[in-house]
Amino acid sequence: MLYLLLAILGNVAVFLSFRSFTRFKISTFPAIVTNYLVCVITGSIYVGFGHIKSNIAFDQPWFYSASALGLLFIGTFYLMALTTQLRGVAVATVATKMSLAIPVLFSLFILKIGTSELGLWNYTGIITAFVAIFLVSKKKVSLEIKEPITLGYVALPFAVFLLGGALDTWLNYASENLIEAHIEGIYPIITFGTAFIIGSTVILVRKIKVRKKDILGGLYLGIPNYFSIYFQIKALSAFDNNGAVLYPVLNIGIIITSTIFAAFIFREYPSKLNIIGIVLAIAALILISM
Repeated sequence: MLYLLLAILGNVAVFLSFRSFTRFKISTFPAIVTNYLVCVITGSIYVGFGHIKSNIAFDQPWFYSASALGLLFIGTFYLMALTTQLRGVAVATVATKMSLAIPVLFSLFILKIGTSELGLWNYTGIITAFVAIFLVSKKKVSLEIKEPITLGYVALPFAVFLLGGALDTWLNYASENLIEAHIEGIYPIITFGTAFIIGSTVILVRKIKVRKKDILGGLYLGIPNYFSIYFQIKALSAFDNNGAVLYPVLNIGIIITSTIFAAFIFREYPSKLNIIGIVLAIAALILISM
Protein backbone atom coordinates (compact mmCIF):
# COMPACT_ATOMS: atom_id res chain seq x y z
CA MET A 1 0.00 0.00 0.00
CA LEU A 2 2.91 2.34 0.74
CA TYR A 3 4.27 2.02 -2.81
CA LEU A 4 0.79 2.70 -4.21
CA LEU A 5 0.50 5.89 -2.15
CA LEU A 6 3.98 7.01 -3.22
CA ALA A 7 3.12 6.28 -6.87
CA ILE A 8 -0.01 8.40 -6.51
CA LEU A 9 1.92 11.29 -4.94
CA GLY A 10 4.61 11.06 -7.63
CA ASN A 11 2.03 11.24 -10.41
CA VAL A 12 0.21 14.13 -8.71
CA ALA A 13 3.51 16.03 -8.47
CA VAL A 14 4.00 15.44 -12.20
CA PHE A 15 0.48 16.78 -12.86
CA LEU A 16 1.12 19.90 -10.78
CA SER A 17 4.44 20.45 -12.55
CA PHE A 18 2.76 20.27 -15.96
CA ARG A 19 0.02 22.61 -14.76
CA SER A 20 2.62 25.19 -13.72
CA PHE A 21 4.14 25.23 -17.22
CA THR A 22 1.21 27.32 -18.46
CA ARG A 23 1.52 29.81 -15.62
CA PHE A 24 5.28 30.30 -16.12
CA LYS A 25 5.08 30.04 -19.94
CA ILE A 26 7.50 27.12 -20.08
CA SER A 27 7.90 25.43 -23.47
CA THR A 28 6.63 21.90 -23.00
CA PHE A 29 8.83 19.84 -25.32
CA PRO A 30 12.24 21.24 -24.23
CA ALA A 31 11.15 20.92 -20.59
CA ILE A 32 10.04 17.33 -21.16
CA VAL A 33 13.35 16.38 -22.77
CA THR A 34 15.26 18.05 -19.92
CA ASN A 35 13.04 16.18 -17.50
CA TYR A 36 14.14 12.86 -19.00
CA LEU A 37 17.79 13.70 -18.31
CA VAL A 38 16.91 14.73 -14.75
CA CYS A 39 15.08 11.40 -14.34
CA VAL A 40 18.24 9.54 -15.35
CA ILE A 41 20.38 11.56 -12.92
CA THR A 42 17.83 11.24 -10.09
CA GLY A 43 17.51 7.49 -10.58
CA SER A 44 21.27 7.00 -10.80
CA ILE A 45 21.83 8.85 -7.53
CA TYR A 46 18.96 7.04 -5.79
CA VAL A 47 19.89 3.55 -6.99
CA GLY A 48 23.65 4.11 -6.83
CA PHE A 49 26.15 4.12 -9.68
CA GLY A 50 27.87 1.02 -8.31
CA HIS A 51 24.61 -0.93 -8.27
CA ILE A 52 23.86 0.12 -11.85
CA LYS A 53 27.34 -0.83 -13.05
CA SER A 54 27.19 -4.29 -11.48
CA ASN A 55 23.66 -5.11 -12.68
CA ILE A 56 23.27 -3.49 -16.10
CA ALA A 57 23.17 -5.97 -18.97
CA PHE A 58 22.90 -4.65 -22.52
CA ASP A 59 22.06 -8.07 -23.96
CA GLN A 60 19.15 -8.90 -21.65
CA PRO A 61 15.45 -8.78 -22.66
CA TRP A 62 14.63 -6.32 -19.86
CA PHE A 63 17.14 -3.82 -21.30
CA TYR A 64 15.58 -4.01 -24.77
CA SER A 65 12.14 -3.69 -23.19
CA ALA A 66 13.12 -0.60 -21.20
CA SER A 67 14.71 1.01 -24.27
CA ALA A 68 11.64 0.38 -26.45
CA LEU A 69 9.41 1.77 -23.70
CA GLY A 70 11.41 5.01 -23.88
CA LEU A 71 10.48 5.34 -27.55
CA LEU A 72 6.83 4.73 -26.67
CA PHE A 73 7.04 7.32 -23.88
CA ILE A 74 8.08 10.20 -26.09
CA GLY A 75 5.81 9.12 -28.97
CA THR A 76 2.80 9.07 -26.66
CA PHE A 77 3.72 12.48 -25.28
CA TYR A 78 3.92 13.98 -28.77
CA LEU A 79 0.47 12.69 -29.69
CA MET A 80 -0.95 13.87 -26.36
CA ALA A 81 0.38 17.37 -27.04
CA LEU A 82 -1.04 17.32 -30.57
CA THR A 83 -4.42 16.11 -29.30
CA THR A 84 -4.49 18.86 -26.68
CA GLN A 85 -3.80 21.49 -29.34
CA LEU A 86 -6.39 20.22 -31.85
CA ARG A 87 -9.12 18.78 -29.61
CA GLY A 88 -8.55 20.47 -26.25
CA VAL A 89 -7.40 19.47 -22.78
CA ALA A 90 -10.68 17.73 -21.87
CA VAL A 91 -10.57 15.34 -24.82
CA ALA A 92 -6.88 14.53 -24.25
CA THR A 93 -7.43 13.97 -20.52
CA VAL A 94 -10.39 11.62 -20.98
CA ALA A 95 -8.54 9.66 -23.70
CA THR A 96 -5.51 9.28 -21.43
CA LYS A 97 -7.40 8.28 -18.29
CA MET A 98 -9.79 5.87 -20.00
CA SER A 99 -6.81 4.09 -21.56
CA LEU A 100 -6.54 2.11 -18.31
CA ALA A 101 -9.09 -0.22 -19.93
CA ILE A 102 -6.25 -1.75 -21.95
CA PRO A 103 -3.95 -2.83 -19.07
CA VAL A 104 -6.97 -3.94 -17.02
CA LEU A 105 -8.25 -6.20 -19.81
CA PHE A 106 -4.70 -7.39 -20.56
CA SER A 107 -4.14 -8.32 -16.93
CA LEU A 108 -7.50 -10.11 -16.68
CA PHE A 109 -7.59 -12.05 -19.94
CA ILE A 110 -3.96 -12.34 -21.14
CA LEU A 111 -1.82 -12.46 -18.01
CA LYS A 112 -4.79 -13.87 -16.04
CA ILE A 113 -3.29 -12.64 -12.78
CA GLY A 114 -5.48 -12.97 -9.71
CA THR A 115 -8.66 -13.61 -11.70
CA SER A 116 -9.62 -16.53 -9.46
CA GLU A 117 -9.42 -14.23 -6.42
CA LEU A 118 -11.76 -11.57 -7.86
CA GLY A 119 -15.45 -11.76 -7.02
CA LEU A 120 -18.58 -10.03 -8.31
CA TRP A 121 -18.05 -6.99 -6.09
CA ASN A 122 -14.48 -6.58 -7.34
CA TYR A 123 -15.54 -6.66 -10.99
CA THR A 124 -18.36 -4.22 -10.19
CA GLY A 125 -15.78 -1.93 -8.61
CA ILE A 126 -13.55 -2.08 -11.69
CA ILE A 127 -16.47 -1.17 -13.97
CA THR A 128 -17.54 1.61 -11.58
CA ALA A 129 -13.98 2.95 -11.68
CA PHE A 130 -14.22 3.48 -15.45
CA VAL A 131 -17.42 5.51 -15.05
CA ALA A 132 -15.93 7.49 -12.15
CA ILE A 133 -12.73 8.33 -14.02
CA PHE A 134 -14.71 9.49 -17.06
CA LEU A 135 -16.92 11.77 -14.93
CA VAL A 136 -14.04 13.22 -12.90
CA SER A 137 -12.01 13.88 -16.07
CA LYS A 138 -14.95 15.49 -17.87
CA LYS A 139 -14.62 19.23 -18.38
CA LYS A 140 -16.95 21.77 -19.88
CA VAL A 141 -16.28 22.18 -23.58
CA SER A 142 -17.81 24.35 -26.24
CA LEU A 143 -20.23 22.61 -28.57
CA GLU A 144 -19.10 24.81 -31.40
CA ILE A 145 -16.84 22.96 -33.84
CA LYS A 146 -14.18 25.34 -35.07
CA GLU A 147 -12.11 22.82 -36.99
CA PRO A 148 -13.22 20.62 -39.88
CA ILE A 149 -13.70 17.00 -38.82
CA THR A 150 -11.08 14.90 -40.58
CA LEU A 151 -9.82 11.37 -40.09
CA GLY A 152 -6.78 12.69 -38.20
CA TYR A 153 -9.01 14.89 -36.03
CA VAL A 154 -10.99 11.85 -34.92
CA ALA A 155 -8.05 9.42 -34.85
CA LEU A 156 -5.78 11.46 -32.55
CA PRO A 157 -7.68 10.82 -29.29
CA PHE A 158 -8.00 7.16 -30.24
CA ALA A 159 -4.23 6.97 -30.82
CA VAL A 160 -3.62 8.55 -27.39
CA PHE A 161 -6.04 6.01 -25.88
CA LEU A 162 -4.15 3.11 -27.48
CA LEU A 163 -0.62 4.33 -26.72
CA GLY A 164 -1.47 5.40 -23.16
CA GLY A 165 -2.89 1.94 -22.53
CA ALA A 166 0.09 0.32 -24.22
CA LEU A 167 2.48 2.08 -21.81
CA ASP A 168 0.83 0.68 -18.70
CA THR A 169 0.31 -2.72 -20.33
CA TRP A 170 3.97 -2.89 -21.32
CA LEU A 171 5.02 -1.99 -17.79
CA ASN A 172 2.64 -4.60 -16.34
CA TYR A 173 4.03 -7.31 -18.64
CA ALA A 174 7.64 -6.32 -17.94
CA SER A 175 7.03 -6.30 -14.19
CA GLU A 176 5.54 -9.82 -14.38
CA ASN A 177 8.07 -11.39 -16.76
CA LEU A 178 11.26 -9.32 -17.06
CA ILE A 179 11.92 -7.04 -14.10
CA GLU A 180 13.60 -8.68 -11.11
CA ALA A 181 13.87 -6.96 -7.74
CA HIS A 182 17.49 -5.86 -8.22
CA ILE A 183 16.73 -3.95 -11.46
CA GLU A 184 13.46 -2.26 -10.43
CA GLY A 185 15.30 1.03 -10.01
CA ILE A 186 17.44 0.59 -13.14
CA TYR A 187 14.60 -0.18 -15.56
CA PRO A 188 13.10 3.36 -15.55
CA ILE A 189 16.60 4.86 -15.86
CA ILE A 190 17.08 3.05 -19.18
CA THR A 191 13.56 4.04 -20.29
CA PHE A 192 14.08 7.72 -19.54
CA GLY A 193 17.59 7.63 -20.97
CA THR A 194 16.28 6.36 -24.31
CA ALA A 195 13.53 9.00 -24.30
CA PHE A 196 16.15 11.70 -23.64
CA ILE A 197 18.34 10.57 -26.53
CA ILE A 198 15.38 10.59 -28.93
CA GLY A 199 14.03 13.90 -27.63
CA SER A 200 17.38 15.71 -27.70
CA THR A 201 17.94 14.45 -31.25
CA VAL A 202 14.61 16.01 -32.27
CA ILE A 203 15.62 19.30 -30.60
CA LEU A 204 18.96 19.37 -32.44
CA VAL A 205 17.51 18.42 -35.84
CA ARG A 206 14.59 20.84 -35.61
CA LYS A 207 16.75 23.50 -33.90
CA ILE A 208 14.23 24.02 -31.11
CA LYS A 209 15.19 26.82 -28.74
CA VAL A 210 15.76 25.78 -25.13
CA ARG A 211 15.49 28.58 -22.56
CA LYS A 212 16.68 28.65 -18.95
CA LYS A 213 13.15 28.42 -17.58
CA ASP A 214 12.50 25.37 -19.80
CA ILE A 215 15.48 23.68 -18.15
CA LEU A 216 14.21 24.73 -14.71
CA GLY A 217 10.78 23.29 -15.53
CA GLY A 218 12.40 20.02 -16.58
CA LEU A 219 14.36 19.99 -13.32
CA TYR A 220 11.37 20.14 -10.99
CA LEU A 221 9.36 17.81 -13.24
CA GLY A 222 12.07 15.17 -13.56
CA ILE A 223 12.57 14.33 -9.89
CA PRO A 224 8.96 13.26 -9.16
CA ASN A 225 8.62 11.78 -12.65
CA TYR A 226 11.34 9.20 -12.02
CA PHE A 227 9.77 8.15 -8.73
CA SER A 228 6.27 8.01 -10.25
CA ILE A 229 7.44 5.19 -12.55
CA TYR A 230 9.75 3.57 -10.01
CA PHE A 231 7.02 3.35 -7.37
CA GLN A 232 4.52 2.18 -9.98
CA ILE A 233 6.82 -0.77 -10.69
CA LYS A 234 7.17 -1.39 -6.94
CA ALA A 235 3.38 -1.16 -6.52
CA LEU A 236 2.82 -3.65 -9.34
CA SER A 237 5.18 -6.05 -7.59
CA ALA A 238 3.41 -5.50 -4.26
CA PHE A 239 0.04 -6.23 -5.94
CA ASP A 240 1.49 -9.42 -7.48
CA ASN A 241 1.42 -7.63 -10.87
CA ASN A 242 -2.38 -7.59 -10.82
CA GLY A 243 -2.93 -4.59 -13.09
CA ALA A 244 -6.70 -5.18 -13.11
CA VAL A 245 -6.79 -4.06 -9.48
CA LEU A 246 -3.80 -1.70 -9.32
CA TYR A 247 -4.51 0.57 -12.30
CA PRO A 248 -8.10 1.53 -11.41
CA VAL A 249 -7.04 2.27 -7.81
CA LEU A 250 -3.93 4.15 -8.97
CA ASN A 251 -5.84 6.30 -11.47
CA ILE A 252 -8.64 7.06 -9.01
CA GLY A 253 -6.08 8.06 -6.39
CA ILE A 254 -4.26 10.32 -8.85
CA ILE A 255 -7.45 12.01 -10.04
CA ILE A 256 -8.95 12.61 -6.58
CA THR A 257 -5.67 13.89 -5.11
CA SER A 258 -4.99 16.06 -8.17
CA THR A 259 -8.49 17.53 -7.97
CA ILE A 260 -7.95 18.47 -4.32
CA PHE A 261 -4.55 20.06 -4.98
CA ALA A 262 -5.83 21.87 -8.10
CA ALA A 263 -8.66 23.39 -6.06
CA PHE A 264 -6.32 24.71 -3.36
CA ILE A 265 -3.39 25.77 -5.53
CA PHE A 266 -4.91 26.78 -8.88
CA ARG A 267 -8.51 27.51 -7.77
CA GLU A 268 -9.79 24.91 -10.23
CA TYR A 269 -12.95 23.68 -8.56
CA PRO A 270 -14.74 20.47 -9.60
CA SER A 271 -18.13 20.65 -11.30
CA LYS A 272 -21.20 18.77 -10.05
CA LEU A 273 -20.42 16.04 -12.57
CA ASN A 274 -16.85 15.81 -11.24
CA ILE A 275 -18.13 15.52 -7.66
CA ILE A 276 -20.46 12.67 -8.67
CA GLY A 277 -17.42 11.03 -10.26
CA ILE A 278 -15.43 11.41 -7.03
CA VAL A 279 -18.22 9.79 -5.00
CA LEU A 280 -18.36 6.92 -7.49
CA ALA A 281 -14.57 6.64 -7.32
CA ILE A 282 -14.71 6.20 -3.55
CA ALA A 283 -17.42 3.56 -3.99
CA ALA A 284 -15.24 1.82 -6.60
CA LEU A 285 -12.29 1.73 -4.20
CA ILE A 286 -14.47 0.11 -1.52
CA LEU A 287 -15.81 -2.48 -3.97
CA ILE A 288 -12.36 -3.32 -5.37
CA SER A 289 -10.94 -3.80 -1.87
CA MET A 290 -13.75 -6.14 -0.73
